[in-house]
Amino acid sequence: MIGEVIVIGDLKLRENASLDEYNRLGERMYEIVSRLPGFVSVKSFKAEDGEELTLFRFASEEALEAWRTHPEHVETMRRGHAEFYASGFLQICKVIREVGPFEHR
Repeated sequence: MIGEVIVIGDLKLRENASLDEYNRLGERMYEIVSRLPGFVSVKSFKAEDGEELTLFRFASEEALEAWRTHPEHVETMRRGHAEFYASGFLQICKVIREVGPFEHR
């Protein structure tokens, strides 16, 4: 949808990161974000070389801001940088054009 905000996350975990705790926190973050007004979806993709991208879709910048500043998310991101992530980046994109939906028969 035009105006939607997409967050692309490319975060690499530390070798010694606790996957159980990381996954538990991820599930908790999904519980929170999925209830926020303006949240559209989240999907993760893993390439053959091991790179993993996560795409978050929000209806607006305001919806993203509500997520970005949610107190539990802020604390979890702090923990992520301190305990889990070796490196990575986030890209924040705005949909300026859309083609489709279309269907071939």
